[in-house]
Amino acid sequence: MKMKRHTILPYLFILVFIISSVSIDYSVATSRKDLLEQFCINNQMGTGGFIDYNNGTEETITEFTSLANLFILYEIDPTLEKIDKKKAEFWFIDRLSSFTSTTSTEKSIPDAFYALEGLVFLNATANETATVNDAITKMNNFYNETSHGYNGANSPISTISDTYFANEFLYLAGSLSFTTNFTNENSTEIASFVISCWNEDDKAFAGSPEGEGNPIDSYFAIQTLIRLEKLNLFNNGEELSDFINEFYCDDPIFESHYGGYSHTRSSPTSSSLMMTYYCVSLQNTLNSSKLNNETTLNWLLSRQSPYDFGFNDVSSGLGTEISSAKLSYYAVKSILIFEESAFGDKSREIMNEELWDLSTSGWLIAAIVVGSLGLAALAGYGIYRYKNRI
Repeated sequence: MKMKRHTILPYLFILVFIISSVSIDYSVATSRKDLLEQFCINNQMGTGGFIDYNNGTEETITEFTSLANLFILYEIDPTLEKIDKKKAEFWFIDRLSSFTSTTSTEKSIPDAFYALEGLVFLNATANETATVNDAITKMNNFYNETSHGYNGANSPISTISDTYFANEFLYLAGSLSFTTNFTNENSTEIASFVISCWNEDDKAFAGSPEGEGNPIDSYFAIQTLIRLEKLNLFNNGEELSDFINEFYCDDPIFESHYGGYSHTRSSPTSSSLMMTYYCVSLQNTLNSSKLNNETTLNWLLSRQSPYDFGFNDVSSGLGTEISSAKLSYYAVKSILIFEESAFGDKSREIMNEELWDLSTSGWLIAAIVVGSLGLAALAGYGIYRYKNRI
């Protein structure tokens, strides 16, 4: 019996489709860092600032979203030649000028720090002496002579976070020679304010005296003491490390969260990239033996999206998880704690892993290859039968 021509076509169509799909996947294989770079580049808007996620609107631009994108891009390529640097420079200058405005009550102390840091990445501070000096003056005015902490225009009391960002701002300005150096004459008093925020019951720092202890404010407190060279005043490192460890997701049954740190304390079941950064940084600074490097690093890498290539938290919804520049910032900073050369040029560096490895397992690759060979054999047999009119 003769085989009809149309019975061969389905085999050929399927074979060509699968082989071409495999070849396309290999041809577009791109490293993690290159894909992450493109995610951040796509976030720059016409004003020069950066949004938090692809396809967002300019109304969502903040100092932090812009700094987050710029920080990542700088880690990947310090030349920043793939973005509009001039527009970005103007945008950050405008934001810092807004902070210095005497009528401004909206711009916070953290905003000023992010704006200044953005200008540093862009190497754009040399011609902005007046703007930076005005910002230094305003920052010093936020120092509270009574509490010895800092509180911004929108805060009636001094907080650990404002104190941390104010000191970081003044340190950064000092390193740029806008001030002689960072020798805060109130360093002892500021350190006393930080210590006063220690919550003895929680064994962690709170945002202000009498507040509830938490990892984020503990991070701000420890980093402030380090900046002031007063860490010797803190003697509860082991207790703080134990507190931080209570936020660690250590149950493998929660596969998508295992290895990260949570917003909730004790037996956490979900992980957050933001909390993971603050907790990992603290444990690393405290030289804690409780930091599980490999497990946490693997969890961090698993949060890079194969769809838009930024990083995101696990969503409880069923739709595609949209990546965030802010969360990507926390992810990258965490990765760099574990691997300082993660964004290096060598192929073995973890952020040089290719897309194929990112989105597809080895077993799936093997199945596709075996399936392709099987279809090729089947199609060949069909063609043989047709030619020989079996």
